[in-house]
Amino acid sequence: MLALKINSVKTFMTQLLIGDTFDAFPLAEASITTFNTFTIDGRVNKEFFDTDTQNILTQNSVIYSRWKKIKPFCRSIIRGKLLPLQFRIIFQLAPYQFSEILKAEEPELSGSTFSSFSLNIQYKNKTLLCTTGVAHNSFTMDKKPEQYWDDVILRFFKNLDIDYEFL
Repeated sequence: MLALKINSVKTFMTQLLIGDTFDAFPLAEASITTFNTFTIDGRVNKEFFDTDTQNILTQNSVIYSRWKKIKPFCRSIIRGKLLPLQFRIIFQLAPYQFSEILKAEEPELSGSTFSSFSLNIQYKNKTLLCTTGVAHNSFTMDKKPEQYWDDVILRFFKNLDIDYEFL
């Protein structure tokens, strides 16, 4: 697990809420506290859609909505003269999404039994933290998937010039 304190909150928030930096990430959950607490469950309700769309979602193993679809709602809650008291955004890659990354760069890890890879963003007390996590389907001593996911996030942040410090 990786724990980072983001040093430039404003720059990061611009990339999160205005830019397209995180648009492809699947949103598992969001919670924003301003004058009320707003909670968003990122799971796609397939029964909302017509049969053709349901079939496409199932074929593509879609579990969560992309951040791009949810971002405008979150931005409208956060935007204003007053900063939110806190918020938490959890992005979660499905195993098939991460397997695609692993096949290209770390083929020996692609057969690992994991259920999700997450990036947690939390703002509280004027501090912005990012943590990573990997959930496994069964107990394992192998920490390579976690280490690799941490490396992916560190490279991602470095490519975006996100200023952070390790906690």
